Amino acid sequence: MSKKVILAIDRDNDLGRKAGIEGVIIGREDNLNAAIKLAENDPEDSDINTIFGAIKIYDELRNAGEDVEVVTITGDISVGVVSDSKIAEHLDYIASKIKPESVIVVTDGSEDEFVLPLISSRFKIDSVKRIIVKQSKTIEGTVYMLRKVLSDPKVVKNFFTPIGVTLIIYSIFVIADYPQYAIGGMIFLIGVYMILRAYELDIGIETFFSNLKTALLEGRISFVTYIISAILFTIGVIEGFYTFWKLTLQPVSPGLIALATSFIYGVIWYFTAGGISISLGKMLDAVIERKSYVKYLTISFLIVSAGLALWGGSVYILSNYENFSMGSEEAIRTFALSIFGSIFIAVIGMAPMKLRGESIKN
Repeated sequence: MSKKVILAIDRDNDLGRKAGIEGVIIGREDNLNAAIKLAENDPEDSDINTIFGAIKIYDELRNAGEDVEVVTITGDISVGVVSDSKIAEHLDYIASKIKPESVIVVTDGSEDEFVLPLISSRFKIDSVKRIIVKQSKTIEGTVYMLRKVLSDPKVVKNFFTPIGVTLIIYSIFVIADYPQYAIGGMIFLIGVYMILRAYELDIGIETFFSNLKTALLEGRISFVTYIISAILFTIGVIEGFYTFWKLTLQPVSPGLIALATSFIYGVIWYFTAGGISISLGKMLDAVIERKSYVKYLTISFLIVSAGLALWGGSVYILSNYENFSMGSEEAIRTFALSIFGSIFIAVIGMAPMKLRGESIKN
């Protein structure tokens, strides 16, 4: 029984994987042999320095007359719950076999130090010594933090999604033999992504796929209508880009407002139909489950109302440019009728819900 243990940590089990030595390594001689064997198999492994560092501290305290022991414990390549469970078992073994009054923890960086709570819950920690090769003082911590951050599904999704889609867009333009538009398409996509993130519109996309999954698992009719709406949304985006594209081919540059409006003009009715498809599915689900469907009926009317207003506005703006199918006077009449029609449809749609005293939020 020793009063103090010099404890070296190998959380990811490099000793086991590379040198074939696992578990609890007790004693100076066994630790020295383990470090040498690991060095023979992988001389660049930082755990070699950790074990030698623990032996050095052991020798210093031993020469000073203290009652000490040096111990190395290993975890598992699956860093986290699995590795920490093994480390906890090894710590319990040390507590029962050596029964130290305190420990000095020796690690090779940030990753191993995540097990300090496991150690402090069992032993008094006198000191923590980090052994880092001088030429790479921050590499261990930096690499671990990067690995930890990139293992977070949310970070991976937010980081790699725009990069992946941007590369796909670039490849499509290059394969289609339009490399001159590739950079513009990439910048446009990044801009759209930033707007989605800024106004949290991406949450709506996540909700769409979450509802799609729920509808499938629960066997609802809305699953089919969600699929239909996804198809309509996709066709709408393609049509919107096609309308946008045609406007860019004009001899005179139409300007940013016209280009944005052309995209809206191309997508609006497909998006409207997609929204109605979702509402229709929800309505049928409510009827089958014998719940109130008035809310979804109202939402359908409001979607049509908004679509009509946006379509009328886009027609009016685009009528000022050449090659548009509608003249200015006709566009003004269309715009006016679309506004009145939009208001009328909205009022009709809201009436049943107001009469029943319901709310869209419910």
